[in-house]
Amino acid sequence: MIYCIGNSHANVFTDTHPATQNKIFKSGFVSCSIGPVITYNFLENHLYKVLNILESSDFNKKTDYVMLIVGEVDCRWHLPKKSNDNNIDYYDVVKECIDRFFNNYLELKSKGYNVIGWGGHPSTTDGHCDNPDQPVFGTCLERNVISRTWDMLLKDKCDSNNIPYISIMEYLIDNNGLTKMEYFMDYCHLDYSKVKSILFEKFKDYII
Repeated sequence: MIYCIGNSHANVFTDTHPATQNKIFKSGFVSCSIGPVITYNFLENHLYKVLNILESSDFNKKTDYVMLIVGEVDCRWHLPKKSNDNNIDYYDVVKECIDRFFNNYLELKSKGYNVIGWGGHPSTTDGHCDNPDQPVFGTCLERNVISRTWDMLLKDKCDSNNIPYISIMEYLIDNNGLTKMEYFMDYCHLDYSKVKSILFEKFKDYII
């Protein structure tokens, strides 16, 4: 089993509505949303919730995996806004965030949990929006540079620490750098029916 724990995007793995916060099992995946969490202070504010879920589940440390599903809203709003407001290069903003976030992977490994790194998915093609219920910063092209940088840096961290890494980013961005919204159910959540075959192909070696 792969335990997908994080924000609402965890629910795509079990074909569950994004607002669902119960633990859901389906086809080798377990999804559990712990709310609208972001990555920067995940270790301090949310890792204990992940551990509580794992410790209260039938998690098998020999055969099961945990995968943290966070980062989409960081790449859609927080990181591009921080880059813009502080005149910091995209790469440096993302690297700082990934360096902090990766400590969660190391902590889970130190407790005997198998971890899979998850590359997330790109940002909506929608333009800038200050609505707090649907925040979007900058342009799709700018945000997807950040999403791809996130994907690259997290993969490098995982590779250096012998942690398997899975990304579907390549399937979701076209040759012009824009997001393929046909894979989405709304402005930011993936549509299970559209990505199901991709997910099962990518995760086939980890689903028991």
